[in-house]
Amino acid sequence: MQRHTTLTLAALTLSIAAIATANANATTLPSLLQLAGVTSGTLTAQGATAKINFTGVLALSSTGYRFVLTSSREMTSLGPATLEFTNIQFLVKTCKSPGDTTGNVLAPGEWHTVLAPTGGGTALFLILFLLTPALTVECEGINSTFTGDLLFNAEPVGKEVTTVSANTGKCTGNTPAFTNYLNDAGTTITASLKTESGGLKSAGCEEVEGTQSYQASGMGVEIMEP
Repeated sequence: MQRHTTLTLAALTLSIAAIATANANATTLPSLLQLAGVTSGTLTAQGATAKINFTGVLALSSTGYRFVLTSSREMTSLGPATLEFTNIQFLVKTCKSPGDTTGNVLAPGEWHTVLAPTGGGTALFLILFLLTPALTVECEGINSTFTGDLLFNAEPVGKEVTTVSANTGKCTGNTPAFTNYLNDAGTTITASLKTESGGLKSAGCEEVEGTQSYQASGMGVEIMEP
């Protein structure tokens, strides 16, 4: 009986040690914390005159955007998002997403706060936007499909604010300024936006001019460090 008890305690000790090691190796993601008692809200960035360029199989351009991040919890690191573009074009052709009016593209997806492998561009964390589902852009008979995800460099961290600033950085060809992030296991992941048109496939990049300022919907928010 004593031997069985000893073996059981030894197995339990090994299990606890394994869990502790796994937790030590894991990475806690930064979280968006809303004011106490606030359990839902939005962060919205928009610009009517900002220029947006897409590189890939087709070179698309747009003037004007709106990016909405939605949270339904007091503290979270992910949620639904929508990214809207206006006046989008391919050369002289006007474009749209299926079911939208001419020039307008609505891209639904998810947002995640993630860590940058080396501390970010100018801040600790990045906003990951994941296209869900794939996005089709129709340009007067020429269609392009976008899949994957992209990163925005974001700030600040550790203080209550009503505005969160973010930017895409500049594309180098089809390569974005921010490419890598850490998942909650501490593994480096590469964000990858892909485009396809007429059977041709290519890596893609989205570049939004200037800084996007996300305004909180009547509340204060704080990005908590991991």
